[in-house]
Amino acid sequence: MNDNRDMIELGLIPLLVLIGTAWFGWASYRRAVQAEQALAEVNAEHRALTHEVRSLERAVAAAEQGLRTLSSHPSVPRDVAVAADLTLADVRRLVERNKELDD
Repeated sequence: MNDNRDMIELGLIPLLVLIGTAWFGWASYRRAVQAEQALAEVNAEHRALTHEVRSLERAVAAAEQGLRTLSSHPSVPRDVAVAADLTLADVRRLVERNKELDD
């Protein structure tokens, strides 16, 4: 009778180890799938933000060109031209700061 009990205990230990290993493997797999999904979402957000930054850079370049044209036009009063030059310098600082953040 004691031999049967020992045999059951000997069979139960590997079975419990197998069940524990399977559970750990499944939990690890689920975490990996969730991490992959989160990474895909972050990559999609990064692409969208990069696209938005490129659009803003184009808008800044167009604004910079417009301000340059405005400040150099002879019919524009001097105070307006000075304000446009100052704004142009601000735009350049913003663009440079953005480039530093990209690096």
